[in-house]
Amino acid sequence: MLCALPAWSQVAPNPPAPPPPATTVPKGGCADCGVIRSVRPITKKEPTPPAEQSKPSGLVATVPLGGGKVQVGSSTKLGRDVEHTSTVYEVIVRYDDGRYTMVMLDDAGEWKEGDKVRVDKGKLFER
Repeated sequence: MLCALPAWSQVAPNPPAPPPPATTVPKGGCADCGVIRSVRPITKKEPTPPAEQSKPSGLVATVPLGGGKVQVGSSTKLGRDVEHTSTVYEVIVRYDDGRYTMVMLDDAGEWKEGDKVRVDKGKLFER
C-alpha cells in the first residue's frame, strides 16, 4: 500500500495546447484585399411623389429645345409623366483568401472586372 501512495499524489500532466489556427491571410498581409469579379448596374424606378393639391398651381408652358411639341398646363401636372430612376452599382469582390463580398456604389467610376482592390467600410481603394 505504501507503493501506491506516490501514484495518488501525482497530477496528470496538462494536455498540450492546440496549435494556433492557420491564418488564411496570404503573404503580404492584406486580409481585405481582392479582385473585382463583376460590376453590374442596377436601375430602380423611383415612385413619383403625389402632387400637392392644396397649393394653387400656375399655368406653365414647356418648350423642348431639341424640337417637339410645346406643352401648356398646370405646374403640378406637367412633367409628371417623366419616369424617375436611380442607378447603383453592385460590385462583387473575391478576397485573396477565397471569400466573397458585395459592395454597393452610387458611382462605378473607373472600377472594372479584374481590378485589384482593398475593401474598407464598404468602399473600394486601389492597392
